[in-house]
Amino acid sequence: MQFGIIGSGSWATALAKILTDNGNTIHWWVRNSDTIRFMEKRRHNPHYLNAVYFNETQLRLSDDIQTVVSHSDALVIAVPSAYVEDALQRLPADALKDKKIISAVKGILPTGNQLLNNYLATHFQVDLADYFAVLGPCHAEEVAAEKLSYLTFSGTDQTTAAGIAAYFKTEYLNTMVNNDVWGVQYAAVLKNIYALGAGIAHGLEYGDNFLSVYIANSANEMVAFLKKSSNYGHAALPVSPN
Repeated sequence: MQFGIIGSGSWATALAKILTDNGNTIHWWVRNSDTIRFMEKRRHNPHYLNAVYFNETQLRLSDDIQTVVSHSDALVIAVPSAYVEDALQRLPADALKDKKIISAVKGILPTGNQLLNNYLATHFQVDLADYFAVLGPCHAEEVAAEKLSYLTFSGTDQTTAAGIAAYFKTEYLNTMVNNDVWGVQYAAVLKNIYALGAGIAHGLEYGDNFLSVYIANSANEMVAFLKKSSNYGHAALPVSPN
């Protein structure tokens, strides 16, 4: 399977490291041509995770998103949610036909307050069966440092999700698979909000007792939100290791 990566931030760079560590050649869309020239010469991203060095023979770098898409069977979209629409607007409506889309977007697209799968279905006719979300409590810098981490791959086609997850499994990264596409994406959004609240509480020097109650209430709220969400209602299979 030929992978393409859309985005060149810290999370995109971490995912590129995982794929290349597993021996894959990747097609990588980097917006800035100066950054591309630097990476081709110096073998690392000058702006994000610059301690990660790549084998240049495994990188097919381009500032033309259509070129990257056309050469890829599976596309990892790792652009911040606020900029996804701008990045993809250069693509024709049929550009994603027959592609597997792997969302590493941890947020809501602001124009229509949509998850990425809803946006892609509307603008590119991407079927939900070809859409997969890769999410988890992972910091890009810890993945870059090869600290043990976990990622969940979610898709309605769980067999294909497991096959995609296998490309990302390494000695330092374990993968899990489920079919709750909406749940994992909304959970990723909510956990960032809760993390901000926890940081505020820590800054106010609240203790462990308060944080324990706060985290428990956050978890309860997340469950309630997912059950009431209009897009929720797909019974999730138990999370299984891959």
